[in-house]
Amino acid sequence: MIRILNQGPGIPEDRLENVFAPYYRLEISRNRDTGCTGLGLSIAQDIAHAHGGKLSLHNTMAGGLEAVLVLPRVDEPKKNG
Repeated sequence: MIRILNQGPGIPEDRLENVFAPYYRLEISRNRDTGCTGLGLSIAQDIAHAHGGKLSLHNTMAGGLEAVLVLPRVDEPKKNG
């Protein structure tokens, strides 16, 4: 599990799942002209799912946002000899 916390404004609860949709942006100031396409979280979630994991976002009680990436543990195969 990897947890990342920030102290920003968080995301409105009713929009937490929307941010994983391709091209979805919370701020209109972030656009293709400023280098943002709204694909980052969508791609990150797809990669997590492809590896059998899950990416989730949660607002924290202290303010800010927590991103949690959970990946399954894969044991290395035992070597002969």
